[in-house]
Amino acid sequence: MIQKEYPRFNEKLIETTLANGMRVFFIPKPGFVSSTVVYMVPFGSLDVVQKDAQGKLIESNAGVAHFLEHKLFESNTGTDIMEAFSALSANVNAFTSFNETCYYFSTGEADIDAPLNLLLDFVQNLSITEASVEKEKGIITQELRMYMNMPEARLMYETYRAVFKSHPIRIDIGGTEKSVKAITKEELEDIYQANYHPSNSVLVIVSGQDPRHLIDLVAKNQAEKEFPPFTARKRWIEKEELKVHKKHHTFAMDIQAKKITYSFKFQPVEGTPMDHLVQEWTVRIFLELMFSSYNPSYQTWLDANRINDYFGYEVDVTEEYGFAMFYGEKESEQDLVDLVNEGLNTDFDTVAPYFENLKKRYYGQSIRSLNNPDDLAVSYARSILQNLDYFETLDAVNRISLDDLRSVRQLFDREKASIVSVTGKTK
Repeated sequence: MIQKEYPRFNEKLIETTLANGMRVFFIPKPGFVSSTVVYMVPFGSLDVVQKDAQGKLIESNAGVAHFLEHKLFESNTGTDIMEAFSALSANVNAFTSFNETCYYFSTGEADIDAPLNLLLDFVQNLSITEASVEKEKGIITQELRMYMNMPEARLMYETYRAVFKSHPIRIDIGGTEKSVKAITKEELEDIYQANYHPSNSVLVIVSGQDPRHLIDLVAKNQAEKEFPPFTARKRWIEKEELKVHKKHHTFAMDIQAKKITYSFKFQPVEGTPMDHLVQEWTVRIFLELMFSSYNPSYQTWLDANRINDYFGYEVDVTEEYGFAMFYGEKESEQDLVDLVNEGLNTDFDTVAPYFENLKKRYYGQSIRSLNNPDDLAVSYARSILQNLDYFETLDAVNRISLDDLRSVRQLFDREKASIVSVTGKTK
């Protein structure tokens, strides 16, 4: 058992690796009433193709990670997992993202032994039948149709498909109706065995309760179970070309106002996951300076109704790609393009004086997140899977200089941009 201290943040960390390889992290929160426990595995929607220890590529149906998340809440004893947690005064939930699947609960009870054992037991026991798998296909298909009927969700989906040609980010986390219908019981069991071994998982506990007692409880729970030998599969993704797949794409839905995205693809910086995180923060802060009240033109844009509450942007930087998307509710695609280009071309010296204050604001938000057990537990588990030191990531914005910001504009190459819009159906 290793104990670390972070006096700068007034935080401590206790970590241990169990005999079966599970990594357990405990963040003590003395005086906190609530506790949050997260169980996370590095298997998400992007892991549609994996390479095994022998170098063989194994392809899965899109959406299988999300499907598996659903099925783990099914018990072969007939127990309703949700109701079982509720009976223990605990709220349980789960989510599947691009990179991981997460199961977690939170509770304000002083005794969390029972829900902690329950979390470990249900995630480490896949019990499904052919009939239950077929039934779940109908449920997930309805869920996919619901999201595809939501204009914002559909616009995001179509934007990814226009920007990316081969990267699996262009596929919805839930998959497609075709891929969901193709998922089998055998495929789910294979994916589970290949990715849900304790040595491929992390458990994070954020609590004011006794660390040694809870870690001993986890160790006892795991010692009573047997797991087969395990060698992790690795994600395999075909290298994505830098140019966008489609420079322009339009589709129709039953909506009143036209919605548009204007997206850019750029080469991520070479380096570590921390370098990618710093670059993402650099682009975010640059855009905040250019497209907020810090920019002298912002009030003019508001007065002319060129910017409204729907306008915004998203940034994502990974080892595989850099992506920035602007979105707005406008009738004119050209007006959104012109607005973005005007903002990007703003004289940087007019906004540079606000950089330090903005950096302090974001740093303060990062520090405040330490007082939110749910966010802290999920973020810490995610950082472990990404080979990041979570407490070092809190300092990411402090690594950014004015010179770094001045170089951001060159990432926005119009030759690597895509415009996607959703319009109302013609009556």
